[in-house]
Amino acid sequence: MLLDTVSEYDNEKKHYLLDLRERTILAIANQFDHKKILTFLGKVGIIDIDKNIDEMKKEVVIWVSNDFILTQIKKNFQKSLKEAIMATYNSQFGVRFVVYPPFANAQHELLTDLKKLLNIQESKASKAPQLEKNLKSELGNYFGILFEPSYRFDTFVAGANNQFAFSAAKAVADAPGTAYNPLFLYGNVGLGKTHLMQAVGNEIMQNFPEKVVIYLPATKLVEEIVQALRMNKMANLMKKFDEVDVLLIDDIQFLADKDKTQEVFHNLFNDFHMKKKQVIISSDRPPKELLHIEPRLKSRFALGLVADVQAPDFETRIAILESKLQSKGISIDFEYLSLIAQYIKSNVRELEGALNILITRQQLSKAEISEEDVYSCLKTLGYYCDENQINFEQVMQQNKKSSKNFSTLVEMVAQYYSLPIAELKSDSRKKEITQARQILMLLAKKYFNWTLEKIGDYFGGKNHATAIYAINTIEKKLKSDSEIQHDYRVFVDWIEQ
Repeated sequence: MLLDTVSEYDNEKKHYLLDLRERTILAIANQFDHKKILTFLGKVGIIDIDKNIDEMKKEVVIWVSNDFILTQIKKNFQKSLKEAIMATYNSQFGVRFVVYPPFANAQHELLTDLKKLLNIQESKASKAPQLEKNLKSELGNYFGILFEPSYRFDTFVAGANNQFAFSAAKAVADAPGTAYNPLFLYGNVGLGKTHLMQAVGNEIMQNFPEKVVIYLPATKLVEEIVQALRMNKMANLMKKFDEVDVLLIDDIQFLADKDKTQEVFHNLFNDFHMKKKQVIISSDRPPKELLHIEPRLKSRFALGLVADVQAPDFETRIAILESKLQSKGISIDFEYLSLIAQYIKSNVRELEGALNILITRQQLSKAEISEEDVYSCLKTLGYYCDENQINFEQVMQQNKKSSKNFSTLVEMVAQYYSLPIAELKSDSRKKEITQARQILMLLAKKYFNWTLEKIGDYFGGKNHATAIYAINTIEKKLKSDSEIQHDYRVFVDWIEQ
């Protein structure tokens, strides 16, 4: 059936398709939040049942208003929709989706009022958008911290160093309160933790406009709690937090030695977790290494998912620089970007700072950027470099194997064994985790020339004796275990190719 004929149904066909849609939605209503159903299925309709394939294997054709809705439905509802249709009509159905934008804002005859169908009070629903808007505005003004609009997933450059954290953040944004709660992000200063956190917040506010999302640096949280205690308005503060659906706390390490604040946050965290409200926390180190933070808090931080954001590899640093240039509509020679990426290795903010210096010089001087400008910029940022010591060819030579960096290998091993990267760095003694960790330690020593101290530090702060034991153990196993020999060879071949 052609899409432009969907309005030409006889009453019998129309009734049949509407009934199918209503029964399907009611069948999955207990699995999903009603707000989620309204958001993504409100403008979704069944336009036909194709019997041309096979009478016993019919195909339900469902239209959606745009590609974004299509992605969300496939991710969240596809399996449930198919199962609901099959259960309702006791028949083998396939499901096919089509995008047809003209239906996006139309009150089409193949749509029913889902608010009435799900028994949602119309009066409350009609007032909800304005109430939500007012609530968000009130809370935004109350805390005084706004989201940076440029901090989005599409402006975040994901590489081997942060792919795991990026994927986890995306999962949380797609299903807040259900996937990885809490999400704990850690890494050194300037690696993009705040960007990633706020990207989650911006995505949730876009996809779930009814949710109240608040971002607070830990220092601001301390300030709010101290002020509330001093003014005897703690109940008022807790009431404000009770209205929040998603809470993002940045730099949690600044709660150290603040006993009363930790006590209040402990109660706040428990309340959020019990009510399945999403909490995202960032820090400069993993939970177990936080100093002067109560053990009960540290244990709760590790309840969900702990993901580290590492320093970017050479390719990722280049990609970050190119992404920033693209957003500004400016071009700088790849040779000069490579020199910057060669020296600035562990701080994304400094990468951006160097780029801003070069752009400003170019705009002020009205002249093309030179190699001398690049070295001057690096020296301004405190990097010792000698123009006679390194050039572009040397940079490329030094980084020709950068795609074979250790972070990429860790990611590959994690995917190979279907293990979270965080588990490889944990103290877990599960056989499969221990074995994968030992293989990585051996590879780090033999192919990346890592010291035992560096190996131990990378894998959760273990001492060099632990690293020696792990390496010796896996070397013994390699002599007799054919399965381990095979796995090890896979990783070696990848490194050497």
